[in-house]
Amino acid sequence: MGLIRASAPTLLSVLLLVSPLMPAAQEAVAVQTAPVKDLARYPWQSAPATVVSLNDAAVAAQLKARIVEIPVKVGEVVEAGSVLARLDCTDYRIAEQRVKADLAALTARIRLAARRLERTRKLERQQTASAELLDQREADLAVLQAQQRGALAQLEAARVDLSRCAVNSPYRAVVTGRLAAVGEFADFGTELVHIIDIERLEISAQVSVGDIDTLKQSEQVYFEDSSGRYALTVRALTPTVNTQTRNREVRLLFDREPALPGAAGKLIWRDYRPHLSARLLVRRDTAFGIFLNDNGTARFHALADAQQGRNTPVDLTPDTVVVTAGHHSLQDGQQLLPHDRQ
Repeated sequence: MGLIRASAPTLLSVLLLVSPLMPAAQEAVAVQTAPVKDLARYPWQSAPATVVSLNDAAVAAQLKARIVEIPVKVGEVVEAGSVLARLDCTDYRIAEQRVKADLAALTARIRLAARRLERTRKLERQQTASAELLDQREADLAVLQAQQRGALAQLEAARVDLSRCAVNSPYRAVVTGRLAAVGEFADFGTELVHIIDIERLEISAQVSVGDIDTLKQSEQVYFEDSSGRYALTVRALTPTVNTQTRNREVRLLFDREPALPGAAGKLIWRDYRPHLSARLLVRRDTAFGIFLNDNGTARFHALADAQQGRNTPVDLTPDTVVVTAGHHSLQDGQQLLPHDRQ
């Protein structure tokens, strides 16, 4: 038998039957786009925070005496140097007077010893007094002068004790507690009044390790509680991490009028990184990302930190063009229609 040769019409029929099974070239897709600068959001971050005073102290007695007055009440604001309590210092005044009397007696003895020494020196030059007597007169004067210096130190100590009879506030503060009562006997260290410094205030906040960088670079940082919002400046980041919470303590200063000491609220700051809306995210293979318009070509840009349903930070320039509509069915490398055909 001879070979059967297919005619031209038969081959054309086969090609027509096969052609529907061949993949068609991707067509350009109409999409909507916008630059990052028009889409960017700068969300607020937050962390729990508290207003703390650098000075929160129970002011105590520094001598032994009976309490005769506590003129302040809980809730009062006292200025630096204001009297918080007064103690009975009768015994200390008597001690001061005794030291003054001893000092006066020593002064008189020193004058007498000085005159004796001067006469002995004259006699010694005239060779009518021995050198041994001269040495004795010099020693007597030196002993008395040493005793005088000791008495002066005792007088200073007595005056310090008398100054402690009035217990004063070391700073402008609010009185938060009366810890003793009039008539009680105070010993060294007996706590009398509890006060809190209302001028040296800071914010203490617990910030997640992952958010520390955004806080450090943020230009808008505030403390917010029920009374309002207060501008802050970061003072210090503690160089330790809480092993249980994975937080670091941050200390911040008030820029202007502070909140009340002890107030609890939250630290808020604006993230410096531009974020894009979660609706722009698409998933390709195992990665989440967005589509960019690269001169008319769709380019998938994966975002390592992207999470479905959450706005995502991006590291794109403000003029980068992002596909905002029609992106769900796009494929990397697909052609996009020019803007005037959208």
